[in-house]
Amino acid sequence: MEYIWYVIAALGAGIGTGLAGLSAATVMVPILIVLCPSFGGESGAYQATAIALASDILGSAATTITYAKHKNIDLKRGWIMLVCILVMSTVGSYAAWLAGNVVLGSFTLFLTFFIGIRFLVKPDTSRKDTASKGEKLDPKGVIISLFFGLTIGFGTGFVGTGGGMMMLVVFTAFLGMELKTAVGTSTFIMTFTALIASVSHVMIHPAIILERWDVMLICIIVATVSSLVSAQFANRVKSRTVGLVTGAVLTVLGAAMLILNFRTQISQILFPV
Repeated sequence: MEYIWYVIAALGAGIGTGLAGLSAATVMVPILIVLCPSFGGESGAYQATAIALASDILGSAATTITYAKHKNIDLKRGWIMLVCILVMSTVGSYAAWLAGNVVLGSFTLFLTFFIGIRFLVKPDTSRKDTASKGEKLDPKGVIISLFFGLTIGFGTGFVGTGGGMMMLVVFTAFLGMELKTAVGTSTFIMTFTALIASVSHVMIHPAIILERWDVMLICIIVATVSSLVSAQFANRVKSRTVGLVTGAVLTVLGAAMLILNFRTQISQILFPV
């Protein structure tokens, strides 16, 4: 039964990456730690995070290629974020190992739900005064890139996300990128950050490869194929449509995972003895 959940988790992760540049961990980690008993141990969330990061590598690369074909990547406005995130992702990986299972598991569950709500409230994050592709960053843009690049980089290693959703918000709301350009740029960065964070996780906890190689292989293949298909869809429809679909899926998934994970506490509140 767990193998079915592996496929569903990877499928959802790939669709999220292709549609809106979301990290695989946004969908994959909550499903693995809540619905798969084998990920319920002391290091379960850490292993789920490492598998999600590994799935992000090829999934983000496939998505990047699709967006690049439609000329929806702008590295001139994203290179500072790329450098900062690469540096801090390793630091975050080590901090995640020290934090433990409870912190990581709970954080990713709430993250999935609130990202979904955010997309439903505002499906198109693009601002009216979008910057031209290739336009250089002004001093304000440099400061914003440094601040968010360092914080997102740490979160990439700590929570196991490629930082896609957070980068998407920064690129559109603060740096003026058009939504599809922001998605393409963020998935390009995620390809490298996921690689570094994934290797860091494996080096810190080598048992992931020995014990979970089959799960990792399944998730990588399914996530890569689904991200490629969904990216092709996203480049052919309006940005608002992509946002609404992504928001609906993540909100329902996040709510379901929270209810399942905290069902004992919810029962005690609703039906006290």
